[in-house]
Amino acid sequence: MEIEYEQNPIQQSQDLHKNTSYYNSGLALSEEARKLLNAQQLITSGGNPQLIQERIRSPDKQTKSIIKYKFMNDGMWMKILIDRNDYPEIIDTPIIAMNAEFQIDGFEFTINVNELVEYALKITRTREKIVPEKSKIYERKNYIYIALYKQKEGDWWSLKY
Repeated sequence: MEIEYEQNPIQQSQDLHKNTSYYNSGLALSEEARKLLNAQQLITSGGNPQLIQERIRSPDKQTKSIIKYKFMNDGMWMKILIDRNDYPEIIDTPIIAMNAEFQIDGFEFTINVNELVEYALKITRTREKIVPEKSKIYERKNYIYIALYKQKEGDWWSLKY
């Protein structure tokens, strides 16, 4: 069977594919099509949907910024000091709940207080380049230290670029 294609693309598809044309998908099924589908048991009726389980959405985690900190030059190190007393929620938070991700020109430090709260200090671009593999975090007394190992020695007069 040969079809001339002087029609628009929709009409061409309907002529070529008949009832299976994509453009007929929104139309009501013919009686013949309904009988065919019912015979093949493709249409089934199970009644109204029933709720099996409700998913309880946990509240979003609140991220609080660490804005109070000190920094100092120490040879090849730039050290950032965070006083736990400035943030009462982190006073008893163990170092294992802290994470630092160092890049060559910045870092992100987070303290996971609990399921609902975390503290974060993000410096997307440091004054100079650092060595991520040698940079680290540690604690002494009431201070949390973020120690950035510099690529080249020199005094940084600012932490951020």
